[in-house]
Amino acid sequence: MKTHPFDWVLLSIIAVALGIWVFTNYGIIHEKHLTEATLTEKTHGENGYFITVDDQKLKVKNTSTWMILKPGESYEVSYEWYGNNHPYIVEINQAHDDDSVGSGH
Repeated sequence: MKTHPFDWVLLSIIAVALGIWVFTNYGIIHEKHLTEATLTEKTHGENGYFITVDDQKLKVKNTSTWMILKPGESYEVSYEWYGNNHPYIVEINQAHDDDSVGSGH
């Protein structure tokens, strides 16, 4: 069986594309900051504690922080995610307030 250079080029392109996809999905932590984000819903279950702000469902790792957040209030929220994980809160603060509510790194 004879291999052609075209086969190696195609295989190389596929390997590079797959490597880029894996790196961008699992090797990079994506960050986002929301200002004046209104908390619309709080939920909890077996997977943890979650809030919904600006139609984005975010995981709250600190249960004490989750308990003091109030639906209908506006917050400044910084969150991160990578891969297929739920976005999780890194920092949350009441809008127009310099005192942090909690959940820092």
